[in-house]
Amino acid sequence: MRKIAIMGAGQSGLHLGIRLVRSGYDVTIISERSAEEIFNGPPTGATYLFNDTLQLEKELGLDLWADTAFHSTGFNINFGTPAGDFAFGIQSRTSKPGASIDQRLKFYQWIKLFEKLGGKFIVSDTTPSDLLACTAQFDLVVVSSGKGPLARLFTKDEERSTHQVPARKLVQIHINDFEHTHRTRFNAITLDAVMGAGEIITAPFYQKDDIQCAFLLLESIPGGPMDVFDEADSAAAILDKAKEMMRTLLPWRYPAFENAALVGNNAFLKGSFTPVVRKPVVQLNSTAAVLGVGDTVILNDPIVGQGGNNASKMANTYAQAIINRGDAPFDVEWMNRTFEEFWQYSQHVNRFCDIFLAPPAPHVVEILQAAARHPEVASDFVNGFNHPPALFPWLDDADAARDYLTRKTMIPASAAF
Repeated sequence: MRKIAIMGAGQSGLHLGIRLVRSGYDVTIISERSAEEIFNGPPTGATYLFNDTLQLEKELGLDLWADTAFHSTGFNINFGTPAGDFAFGIQSRTSKPGASIDQRLKFYQWIKLFEKLGGKFIVSDTTPSDLLACTAQFDLVVVSSGKGPLARLFTKDEERSTHQVPARKLVQIHINDFEHTHRTRFNAITLDAVMGAGEIITAPFYQKDDIQCAFLLLESIPGGPMDVFDEADSAAAILDKAKEMMRTLLPWRYPAFENAALVGNNAFLKGSFTPVVRKPVVQLNSTAAVLGVGDTVILNDPIVGQGGNNASKMANTYAQAIINRGDAPFDVEWMNRTFEEFWQYSQHVNRFCDIFLAPPAPHVVEILQAAARHPEVASDFVNGFNHPPALFPWLDDADAARDYLTRKTMIPASAAF
């Protein structure tokens, strides 16, 4: 039985570990925190999973909240101006539902399932110097440590990394409208974008204490009019600032948040990071190497909600490659080839993120405006969040966009782009 070690107990590490242990591998997950510490710890970034990812979880028996958490298909995208005017909006539905589960609850339950299935779970502060010893004990060592010190061992891929500094400042809280305690008013994904300022993302969120609420993620362009949270040091202060900012920048959206209240006074996140792609392999010596997965090697801004989805899909690709390898060695060539196989998918994810982090090109504006008028275009666009390669090349290329819009609307697209 081949022995696999996974450093990190997040979305990609646990998904990979459970898939492998179900396939008969001897799997050890090494985590800095116990399941209980994760459950009782601070919130992580709210991760909305689209249906393809949920199906991967269902295959492994990981959809433990299918009958309790709110699953939604509604998808709204609104655009406004810095002057506070509403520009246009897109209302559509995804073909199949998605969901957002508090990762503290999810990872706690997944760790318990992993152990029940026979996996070994070890709580330890693994340092870079420990990795070499691990490679002597295991057939393969996979690093799934997100933004931690182990991730920094992986070299930045300068060609594939398109950012040098954070594109957004990020703030997240969990909210509900407690005038309607029996349900959340936020029953769809909604992305509200203010040109030159940033974005506000809300979606149904199943909080770890069995509370159906919503997460509120604010993505502020540094130095822009939404960048008002530097001095806010509590969830209450963040919510107050958010409401004040919305009254000014998004008066057309503010009524949805007027009665919003916090689910937990300490449930908030603030910070920023630079999106990056790293080389997938760290060569520890002439014979020992480790492979990165998830945020360790592909870290994207959450603006189009791809982080958790990418992590699970990458873990699935890696698991299939491990299984298909049989008894052959997990050498550096195989590691790089395995990453490249997934990059054929993720290159579209990364480009999708970059398109929305940058000021929109004329053809992108044309597509979005067409989506506001034509349901078929809107459906194609919102369903692309589930499978970003379906958005290309027409989202990224002006000529392809022109052909796409002509085909979908039967109206010649604007010659402006």
